[in-house]
Amino acid sequence: MAQGKKNRSVAPMEMTPLPAVATLPDAFPQIVGTQAFGPAYKFTKDEAVLEAAKGISAMGSRILKINAVSGQQLSPYVAMPFTHYVLWYRSANEWTKGFTPELKRREYNAVYSFTKDLLTRYDTAGKTFFLGHWEGDWYLLPDKDVKKDAAPELVAAMIEWYAIRQKAVDDARSEVPYAKCRVYTYAEVNRVRDAMKDGRKRLVNAVLPKTNVDFVSYSAYDCQLLPAEEIRATLDYVNAQLPAKAGLPAKRVFIGECGLSWKSCDADGAKHEQRNREIVAKFLTWKPALVLFWQYYNNEVVDGQQVGFWLVDDKNKKTPLHATLTELFAAQEEAAMEMRGRTRRLPGFEEMAAFSENWLRVRPAR
Repeated sequence: MAQGKKNRSVAPMEMTPLPAVATLPDAFPQIVGTQAFGPAYKFTKDEAVLEAAKGISAMGSRILKINAVSGQQLSPYVAMPFTHYVLWYRSANEWTKGFTPELKRREYNAVYSFTKDLLTRYDTAGKTFFLGHWEGDWYLLPDKDVKKDAAPELVAAMIEWYAIRQKAVDDARSEVPYAKCRVYTYAEVNRVRDAMKDGRKRLVNAVLPKTNVDFVSYSAYDCQLLPAEEIRATLDYVNAQLPAKAGLPAKRVFIGECGLSWKSCDADGAKHEQRNREIVAKFLTWKPALVLFWQYYNNEVVDGQQVGFWLVDDKNKKTPLHATLTELFAAQEEAAMEMRGRTRRLPGFEEMAAFSENWLRVRPAR
């Protein structure tokens, strides 16, 4: 995001060849955030995802990840004080069954129109949007048999799918030189260790090197419990598969999903808070642009029981981790304002990642 009139000399996330972007007041990259997909419960008259987004905003978060259907559907979310939106857009597998000329035409037109709408709306000024999809390796492994390699025909179709989506975004960006928001594409990988350690053909090694996507999201459950140095090596591996691209940062991988469920932590709030805090802190050592916890309200119910991927449970009770992240957002705000008073600029994403990692590590267990 760009800075305000008094801070134009420094852009904390200088990632784009697009023109200068109008800023939101006192905006800086927050790095840590959460998301809302398919909530299994809600407590108000609002639609469940909108209710969750309001809760996320109330925590002090400026980051939101949701499923996007249309620009009109996004309007209430754009009206909230989020600065970064990570969006599943057309996150479907229709193309895997035969990427016909008609499907290609529909994909290009939809992504182009959606991007152009974001770029030309007055209410998106100062905001950044990432357009991507759910865990891409499952598109390549429809039966989820991780002992198999991705089929060559699916690899080829996915490369073409990304090319069409990227061209649609690039074309829309080139036609709106006055844009006051940023729009990027991303691909999401989720079976990285299969490729890195076992040599399996996966999205990360069979597809990414042949694409020109802007960013990569990593649904990082296959590495989140590893030591920090192995996590950094894994992220370095993913980042190295991306062809270089002008105007973007050296590190173009972010954490799209991570976290342990309530159930996996023995329904112990203190354990859930500590283990997830440690996971987030380990990812922050690599200093990615985003680390997103899965998620605000739980979406998984097994045999009538909530699995507990949540910050707020099905009884509307906030978890200890909810309190920790809320306090982190307040601490980030205070640190950013202190830095601006001292240096006349706001922190960049690497500085905020370093601050957040340190804050989470010294945070006493709840």
